[in-house]
Amino acid sequence: NMSKLAIGVDLGATKIESALVTREGEVLLTDRRPTNPELGPESVLAALAASIDILLMQAPHPVAGVGIGSPGQVNPYTGVVYQASNLGWSNVNIPQRLNLYLTQSLPLFVQRDSYAELLGEYYFGAGKGHDHIVYMGLGSGLGGAAMVDGRLIEGHTFTASEIGHLVIDPSGRLCGCGLHGCAETVVSGNGAAAQARAYLATNRFPSTLADNDTLNGTAVLQAAAQGDPLALAVMNDVADWFTRLTAAYTIILNPECIIIGGGFGKAAFDLIVPYVQEHLQKRVLNGSWQPLQFKRSQIASSAIGASTLVWQNEKKLPQTLSDSLTNSVQPVAAPPYR
Repeated sequence: NMSKLAIGVDLGATKIESALVTREGEVLLTDRRPTNPELGPESVLAALAASIDILLMQAPHPVAGVGIGSPGQVNPYTGVVYQASNLGWSNVNIPQRLNLYLTQSLPLFVQRDSYAELLGEYYFGAGKGHDHIVYMGLGSGLGGAAMVDGRLIEGHTFTASEIGHLVIDPSGRLCGCGLHGCAETVVSGNGAAAQARAYLATNRFPSTLADNDTLNGTAVLQAAAQGDPLALAVMNDVADWFTRLTAAYTIILNPECIIIGGGFGKAAFDLIVPYVQEHLQKRVLNGSWQPLQFKRSQIASSAIGASTLVWQNEKKLPQTLSDSLTNSVQPVAAPPYR
């Protein structure tokens, strides 16, 4: 009788959020702590382990495994994070390093954070009952994920749906990745704030907003809700760029639904979606967009999505609990990474 509990971890640039989650997606316990990536990978891995251990100690039943959603480029077969610029990581082997810190050896699965978020929606949230899904998470940056025929699309080097860094305007603002005019320089909380700053510098629109420390995505949304002309212009840009991304996804993948997540995305949903519905028909052939549904993310914590990595990988789990408590599962050999 396999355990029905998993631990999911959302490894973010600012916080580590871990959750003890049932197979039905119910959160029993959570732990949050700062990531402090500037202290280096070993410090972050020690904090990750402490966060997992505290949930393991309090778990009412044995835990089947741990799923971790990590930023950056992740090899899901080995758990290696090749590149995560917001953590300052390159080639960090999470399972190998983490097992040195954990008090008990557990099956560990690692996946790109936005992919884990889509899986959470697919199992427990807005994607339930859908097999063709696009997920876009608008937070401090912009993450994407897609599912076709019930299969997560990872791509040749595990970077499929890296839409935050699709360049929409080559003459646009410099992005943290080194390119100019990436989608996330506008379509994200930080992007909306940067767009507002750019407009404030031109004095084109009257505004209650000021270029100071309180100017963030939330402030732009609050001003837009009160009819602020500059904030509305910013949100118009956000919605326009979002429509371009939606058009590309729609033409290439023909999804049933587009799920909008992330703190900024959920809050901006009612401003973005009507614009997309009005303008999409001018951007794509009508047969592909007419059945499209837009849904707000229903998953409270991205750690829930990460917990589903354990059930996604069930065939690799030990078959009995006694096995799972004594043997760490070896990840499946990775396909050749070119």
